[in-house]
Amino acid sequence: MRRRAIIGIPAAVALLVIGALVLVQRSRLVPLSHTELALKHINPPASWADPDCARLRRDVKTALGKSGQESAITGAHLSADETVVYGTVLHQWNSDSRPLNVANRTYPLNAAFPDSTCECLRGLDVQYLANASYSSHYLTRDVFPEINIRLVDADKQLTAVRANDPHSGMAAGKSVEMAVNDAFRSGLFSMSEIAFNRDHSEALVSYAFVCGSLCGNGGTWLLEKVDGVWKKAERVCGGWVS
Repeated sequence: MRRRAIIGIPAAVALLVIGALVLVQRSRLVPLSHTELALKHINPPASWADPDCARLRRDVKTALGKSGQESAITGAHLSADETVVYGTVLHQWNSDSRPLNVANRTYPLNAAFPDSTCECLRGLDVQYLANASYSSHYLTRDVFPEINIRLVDADKQLTAVRANDPHSGMAAGKSVEMAVNDAFRSGLFSMSEIAFNRDHSEALVSYAFVCGSLCGNGGTWLLEKVDGVWKKAERVCGGWVS
């Protein structure tokens, strides 16, 4: 009897250890709910609650609806950050400093709709996104003082773009190279309004270059302010080529 008791003790201990290990393993595999996270004062990532930014887009559309405003040109002067962001976009896109026609008016940022990449919308202020979606500004020479930049009326320049469409040029007997060069010389570069986050450390802006019916490119960039300098972020926000 005594021998059986001695043998039974290690067996009981082993069973207890195995049971404890099973409980520990189960506790590792069971994810905490949002309520449990809140009780532990751990905030889940914002992407959990709005993985595809559908809620953010709805909030922007709601803010636009409450504003009751249609797209309008604002007479407010550009802020220092806005001026630097526009200059950064233009200089990075036109890095070879070739002569370029730039629209003298921004266009509303299309921030509330699915073509805006979710990763680039997160962290931006809803009201800033809404404001950028219905307003526009005039751009002046003090924003782009370079001699290679020509500020133009967008509607008038688009007439020149249509007249110099590469397809029309080649149909008229121009070589491909000449037709494309003429199209680029008359092309129009435009930029959207800017949406910032609350502390103005991130900025979302779109651009477009049009040089014909099937000639051009555009996209949306997220810029970050690092050590006081605005730089293009690594996150891809979408783009197009025609």
